[in-house]
Amino acid sequence: MINISFWSILWTVVNLLILVVAFRIFFFKPIANIIAKRQEEANEVYARATDKENEANDLAAQYEKKVAEAESEKKQIIAEARKSADGQYQKIVADAKDDAKSIHDAAVAEANHEKEQIIASAKKEIADIVVEATTKVVGSKTGADVDSRLFDEFLGKAGE
Repeated sequence: MINISFWSILWTVVNLLILVVAFRIFFFKPIANIIAKRQEEANEVYARATDKENEANDLAAQYEKKVAEAESEKKQIIAEARKSADGQYQKIVADAKDDAKSIHDAAVAEANHEKEQIIASAKKEIADIVVEATTKVVGSKTGADVDSRLFDEFLGKAGE
């Protein structure tokens, strides 16, 4: 049969208490320390990851800012280039108009000069013809036949 004695129960309880204390000292505390260290390492890794994420977000914000600045600078450069090109276009057009006007004025002046030379030449020829006709009239016979012949000569020379 089973014999239950007070001393047997007492020694069993004492053994259990000694085992619990031994487990606590040799098993639970080291495991708790290991778990705490691992938790600290995990927290450090998480903190570093959070720092890296914040740093990456800052870099992304800086990148976006630089992209926006580059876009703004690009627009400004394009606007300046268009303004410069427009200015050059206006200058070229103004120079071309000035050149065309000076060429036109020179052509008009040359045409007027040639016209004056032609008129002067024609006046001189007419005067020479009149002098020649007068000389012939005064130096030769007078009459309707002579006048008709001189008129025909005058018209012939004037036609040349």
